[in-house]
Amino acid sequence: MVGLVVVIGLTACQQILPQQPEATPSADEIDLSEVEELPPEVVSVQGQQIRQWAIEAEANSEFSGDEWSADEATGAPDTRRCGDYQTAWSSAGSDAEVWLEVKFSLPVYVTAVNIIQSFNPDQVVKVELVGPFDSALEVFSQEPQQIDQACPYTLPVMVEKTEARYDRVRITLDQSILGLGWNQIDAVELVGTLA
Repeated sequence: MVGLVVVIGLTACQQILPQQPEATPSADEIDLSEVEELPPEVVSVQGQQIRQWAIEAEANSEFSGDEWSADEATGAPDTRRCGDYQTAWSSAGSDAEVWLEVKFSLPVYVTAVNIIQSFNPDQVVKVELVGPFDSALEVFSQEPQQIDQACPYTLPVMVEKTEARYDRVRITLDQSILGLGWNQIDAVELVGTLA
């Protein structure tokens, strides 16, 4: 009789427990057809390779809240020539170390990051991939360099395919060393795969 009461008690408890929400699909469960539904101006699929432009951005410094803001580093490049144009992100000051963090639509195993700079490249000193719980993986580090070539200039950061997926990139600039002034970033592209 005691066993029967326990069984009935468990059954009753199971019936009144709230239903668990369906689990969010992991990146392993992302269907390629879902990827293809994303806007082509944000995500493009080339075989197994996925190329994405940033969809969100924040920075620890911005020249203004609208023009030259962190949001100017989202989407495909739209600053067509070198110069101080409000269509690219610029920090408030031109002689400090600052960072820009951009977010992408899909977490991918990263193989490259392309940083399109439209003014005074290349004062990028560090590139990190940012994962869950803000864990960061440094994939690039150098001293600021004066670039003697036409811009917009793309800094390609090649990455040995990561073991985990990432959907954010943090870029650190050091504008205090070369005395060139603002290093402006127009767009950031994340390249990777789902598997």
